[in-house]
Amino acid sequence: MSLRFNISKCVAWAPGLESEQDWQLWQQGDKPLSDELTLPQLTAIPAMQRRRLSPFAKIALHCALEASGEYQSNIPCVFSSRHGDLHRTTNLIENIALKKDLSPTQFGLSVHNAAAGLFSIFTGNRAPLSAISGGQSSFMQGLLDAVAKLQVNNLSRILYVYCDLNVPECYRPYVVDDTSLAIGLLIEASEDDTNTYSFSYSALENKVESDCQGLDFMGFILSNKSQLLAKIHQQTWLLQRGN
Repeated sequence: MSLRFNISKCVAWAPGLESEQDWQLWQQGDKPLSDELTLPQLTAIPAMQRRRLSPFAKIALHCALEASGEYQSNIPCVFSSRHGDLHRTTNLIENIALKKDLSPTQFGLSVHNAAAGLFSIFTGNRAPLSAISGGQSSFMQGLLDAVAKLQVNNLSRILYVYCDLNVPECYRPYVVDDTSLAIGLLIEASEDDTNTYSFSYSALENKVESDCQGLDFMGFILSNKSQLLAKIHQQTWLLQRGN
């Protein structure tokens, strides 16, 4: 069984890739990822609240706000991340090891649904939201969750946001796909074949493991390819265009 949906808006942020033109150049092989992550301005968020935001929260909220647009105050949401705000969590763990007092605010902002909660607070959005993690398949697992909710609940649209940052130095020996990336998708119910995609597990053989599902997805969305096969371990995901 495949799930059909439309993508009416896609916003992404990565080191050196911040605009639609940057991403088009990247897809064409003319602009690589840079070594340094710059952060969005987020001028729509008051400065007092903006100062509390970590780099993880800033790029996640940027993509969420830009992708949701006029619907941001009432749209159901799915947020996905493999590691969450691991830099903030690591600081808390280090403070515990040093027997320092923990900040309740820092702890509250470290939990896996913190970015989703901040989006809800900033926009006054009281619609259902969820935050998930699915290991190396976190991007595809989140997309599956969003598209399934869209179909099962007969929604007109749903916001999907994926975000991960390079992990702290102490974790890098254990992580393969260590890429800083945020993607926001405004996903809508499929009514015709314009911008229509279908999503399913695949029985097709794909011997190449995905290094980063999010980047694979961006490369597919910006191309004219008819399908994307993304394999992680024993899972193979199939995303098709116009089927």
